[in-house]
Amino acid sequence: MNFLKTISNEALIILLILVLFLFIFFVFSLPMMPFLLALAIIVFVFAIYAFYRYISYQKHQRLEEQVEALEQSLHNVRNEQIEYKKEVEAYFLTWVHQMKTPITASKLLLGRNEEGMVNQLRQEILQIDNYSNLALSYLKLLNHNTDMVLAPVTIDELIRPLIKKYSIQFIENQTKIHYEKSTAKVITDARWCSIMIEQLLNNALKYARGQDIWINYNENEQKLEIRDNGIGISRADLPKIFDQGYSGYNGRLHEKSSGIGLFIVKRISKHLNHSVEVESELGEGAQFTIQFPQYGQHGTKRS
Repeated sequence: MNFLKTISNEALIILLILVLFLFIFFVFSLPMMPFLLALAIIVFVFAIYAFYRYISYQKHQRLEEQVEALEQSLHNVRNEQIEYKKEVEAYFLTWVHQMKTPITASKLLLGRNEEGMVNQLRQEILQIDNYSNLALSYLKLLNHNTDMVLAPVTIDELIRPLIKKYSIQFIENQTKIHYEKSTAKVITDARWCSIMIEQLLNNALKYARGQDIWINYNENEQKLEIRDNGIGISRADLPKIFDQGYSGYNGRLHEKSSGIGLFIVKRISKHLNHSVEVESELGEGAQFTIQFPQYGQHGTKRS
């Protein structure tokens, strides 16, 4: 329809000329054979002209579509850059705010000479280390070229170093850890999966002071469960706990809650294709479950 509009003027002019000639031939009773011959020639020439115009029209349309697609791509890239900048700024504003708490606490502890001060200082330094690692992990996750090498690793190789790392906090918080050594293997990136488990363990430590934490691996279902009997999570907060910067009701009660750890967990889980689910009720603790893929292929890469 659009193409016909482009040649409508030419077609109208030719039609008027033909009508004029037909009128002249009719008025002066001229033989119709020359008119019909001229009509055939004109129609043939016009058909060739219309075909040429149609080819040009198609090329022009394709160019317009390409230009439109490029403009849309450029618009999308600009929007992504704006969102990227906003996301990074929001993350690091939260990160800087959270770093102030352990740094301030460390300064106060250094000015005291009390029993147990060294262990408390170690806990604060551990928090600083955790926040620093979170920031580095976040930056790496934003880089789409970051490779994640999937390979077999035992559950014990993932869990045991983390229990050792947080042993002082378990003792200081009087939190009992329940874990039985598991030599079962899963397919994952050991470094990134350790970061994910560490954040879930750190989260359990915050809200299970003086209580218990259970780490259990279900080999049949290939699920790692981290459960505590702490203060739990309200139903209103459950859908949002993996959102960036969201700490909910519990976070408002706990000064060290940043809303960063679980956000990083969700980002890593998407990259590794390990789903993370949470079950909880307020006052009855919480359980986080990591679903590993079926144990099979070795040395796969994800980016």
